[in-house]
Amino acid sequence: MINNESNIHDDELNDLKSLWQNQTDEKSYDKNQIFKMIHRKSKNSVQWLFYITLAELALAIVFSIWAIVSGTNMISEHLKEVMNEETLKSYDYISHISLVGSCIFVAITFIYFRKISAQLSVKALIDKIIEFRKVLSWLIILWVVLSLAFIFPMYVEMGQQVFMHDYDKGNMSPQEIEQTAKGVGIGLAAISSFLIILFSVLYYGIIYGIFLRRLGKNLKELKKIEP
Repeated sequence: MINNESNIHDDELNDLKSLWQNQTDEKSYDKNQIFKMIHRKSKNSVQWLFYITLAELALAIVFSIWAIVSGTNMISEHLKEVMNEETLKSYDYISHISLVGSCIFVAITFIYFRKISAQLSVKALIDKIIEFRKVLSWLIILWVVLSLAFIFPMYVEMGQQVFMHDYDKGNMSPQEIEQTAKGVGIGLAAISSFLIILFSVLYYGIIYGIFLRRLGKNLKELKKIEP
């Protein structure tokens, strides 16, 4: 449904551009019509991003409530046995951080939705789209980096504790045991970090990328009609 509407808008935009380029008497009027259509499309893109962030916030709230109500019940009994209390609490911290991050995303998209919804000149709309795309892109990067900063050391410790508890040390010396446990922990953390990055690239690249690319296309069209 969204793609159909977008195609219709693109066809209308191309028709208006052709009409504007081929006429001489009403050039200013046609230019204004094109601007209004691009403005509406830009507003719709930011609006959809706002809806997406609202859905993310709802999921974060559900997850956070679940973590508070169930405590560490979402963690297997085996992991509870081998992990220390501080590592277990880290899961609660992550759920709260996720909630805060979702609130920030919602706030920023709503602020820019209000800005782009306002009556703006061509130059002002260009500036707002550029600003929004930059802010959102850097926010996504920051969010991924912070997630890795919290999760990496937690998984390092988890891998070490699981190895110390579950695996046969054989004739290994205490130093070898410590080094091997550390290697297992780093390996587990590296795999987890890779999966987080992969998920982020797929999710933000596909979902957010669709609307950010549309805004980029609108930006190019706006620059063409800028006086």
